Amino acid sequence: MFQNGETLVKHRYAAIMAGGSGERFWPLSRHKIPKQLLKLPGEDRTMLSETMHRVSGLVDKDRTLILTPEHLTKAIQNSHPEVPYENILVEPLKRNTAGCLCWLAANLLVTEPDPEDVTLIILAADHRISPLAEFHRTVQDAIAIAENDGVLVTVGIRPNRPETGYGYIEADLQVPLATEKSTSAFRVKKFHEKPSLDLATQYSVDNRFYWNSGMFFWRLDIFLSELQRVAPSHYDVIDRLVPLLRDGDRLDAERVFAELPDISIDYLLMERATNVAVVEASFDWDDVGSWEAFARYIPSDIRGNATLGDSVLVQTADCVVHNKSENLTVCLSGVYGLLVVATDDAILICNKGDTKSIRDIVERLKDSNSEKL
Repeated sequence: MFQNGETLVKHRYAAIMAGGSGERFWPLSRHKIPKQLLKLPGEDRTMLSETMHRVSGLVDKDRTLILTPEHLTKAIQNSHPEVPYENILVEPLKRNTAGCLCWLAANLLVTEPDPEDVTLIILAADHRISPLAEFHRTVQDAIAIAENDGVLVTVGIRPNRPETGYGYIEADLQVPLATEKSTSAFRVKKFHEKPSLDLATQYSVDNRFYWNSGMFFWRLDIFLSELQRVAPSHYDVIDRLVPLLRDGDRLDAERVFAELPDISIDYLLMERATNVAVVEASFDWDDVGSWEAFARYIPSDIRGNATLGDSVLVQTADCVVHNKSENLTVCLSGVYGLLVVATDDAILICNKGDTKSIRDIVERLKDSNSEKL
């Protein structure tokens, strides 16, 4: 229970979005082993375990939910046996983050009939965050604003470089919000999609702009009212799902859920809502969205080569080598700017700056029915 000012919210839940298809970190990740089930270099826990540990000081364990598709439930149970099965909320179909959070809302309304009594902390399972104390400080302010001001809240990351792979949040510096932990917080003026390099360079030196972390905090009643206003068809689906889920009619619930389009919560709600605030993160953050990000956690030699596992590099510079095979030695000679990832059954070689093409490789493997890969 969290009390601050006049608001008393009885039930606080953490919802960890743990979907994914295992494409970005192929061949280390696979369809049934996406990146949140991997360990970052130097870490003892998977990224999902790290996320669960991160919220353990904020939310009771029995109110920490993992949102995931059917094909990942067994892998999550096997790798995280400490998670009760009833805490794994299985999404019927892939409907992006908007569908995921509508499914969450409908399931919560079955057991929580008073949505104003429920606060949600919504996190991705595959972010790297430190230190823990600063994460808790930021989240406590985000929760307080969500509960007391009745707004949708997100966390903004202060840019430390031009980044074209992230969305940006433009804060309205003329409308600051009061916080308990001395964290900066403002009303949101506008969301901006992934920019060009020129725009990203401008954003990175303008104190109005933050990276969009994809973390959300809201009271369930505020989420529902904003959704009803800007996306009434999604609200209608939630309304129809609740009695079906209450009656245990999973089949009809899945048919109703299938009506939803595949769209992110940013496009559907956050960019269209006017009742949004951003809290500036006081912690370090990385969404580890590509092999290039993964390489930031591997020590580099004087030639800029980052290597893990058995490898030999001769007259080679600015390469990333991640060798997970116990049967292979990766040898590079006279090359520059390559990414090489080796497992026992596959080897990936591509230019460091072209890691998006990995998805094309995975699609080609699907077309050739290479289920093992």
